[in-house]
Amino acid sequence: MPMPGPFWGPILAGASGAAAGAVLGWLASTGCRPTAGWGKIRPGAMHWTGLVLSAGLAALMAYVVRFVGSSRTDGATQMQILGWLTLLFAAGAVLSLAQMRRIVCAAISWRGGAVRFRAPGSGEVERPIAEIMSLEENGAGWFVATFGDGVTLRIDPYARGADALLQRISDIAGKGNPTIL
Repeated sequence: MPMPGPFWGPILAGASGAAAGAVLGWLASTGCRPTAGWGKIRPGAMHWTGLVLSAGLAALMAYVVRFVGSSRTDGATQMQILGWLTLLFAAGAVLSLAQMRRIVCAAISWRGGAVRFRAPGSGEVERPIAEIMSLEENGAGWFVATFGDGVTLRIDPYARGADALLQRISDIAGKGNPTIL
């Protein structure tokens, strides 16, 4: 099979990187089937976009560094900078994948006045939403719900379903509690 021409090579590299990112993301989110009647938090559009575009751009830039290069007098410097950019975009894809995995592993779901999640060191936890004592935004942009006994639930506001859970927390636990948003 002949090698693709100069026009199709970068397009194929970018498309294969995007496809690889999508497959990795799909593998990270397997097991996200919601239980009947329970709302579930899953990776959102921002997570998928970050993963697929970062992986696609990293693949495209890697193709340019490896097969295209530059014939200018400062070509070596250009390729060195592009190599660093390739690594940065690849790191962005890995970080997006790690964020998606964190959301999936937390297994946050809710129904009625109860919330179920995996708490670090406590395993699977199911608590009444009314027991939430505070809901605050941390420096990373996540919402942290703290229960009376100190157990915390971290909610990524960009995850699919997070807005519905945050509204439920505000409706149930926020009545008469000024620390609930």
